[in-house]
Amino acid sequence: MKLVEVLAVVFLTTVALAHGEDKPGPNGGYIQMPGSFHTEVVPEKDGTFKVYLLTLQNDNPTIKNSSVAATIVNGKKKQKLDCMPMGEHFHCKTKSGLKAGTLVISANREGAVGVEAKYKLPLKLTNAKGSAPQSHDGHH
Repeated sequence: MKLVEVLAVVFLTTVALAHGEDKPGPNGGYIQMPGSFHTEVVPEKDGTFKVYLLTLQNDNPTIKNSSVAATIVNGKKKQKLDCMPMGEHFHCKTKSGLKAGTLVISANREGAVGVEAKYKLPLKLTNAKGSAPQSHDGHH
């Protein structure tokens, strides 16, 4: 590996860890930073999942003036998911759960548009204390 590649990996890892992607979010889920806000994905036992749109400090979830679109990409197959606002989060339904491929979340939070957040599947369920997620990409 060239020095530039090593430095890039170190820098990007440091930036990701600085934004909390290395530990569970406030709801016990997996954190990504797709722009000027965070997304937190929380898998449920029934194969559905919640998406919280959080501030950079991982708080203040909102659905106001916000939207979430979710797709599971597995090879050439793409499955668009239904995501509906519920309370302080979006609730998304899948046909087969979060078993394989990549979960792609496109979101905007209170008008701030983010880039795609990608979560490598499968995502493990969290317990009530949120101790399952140890990284944002599904590797534990």
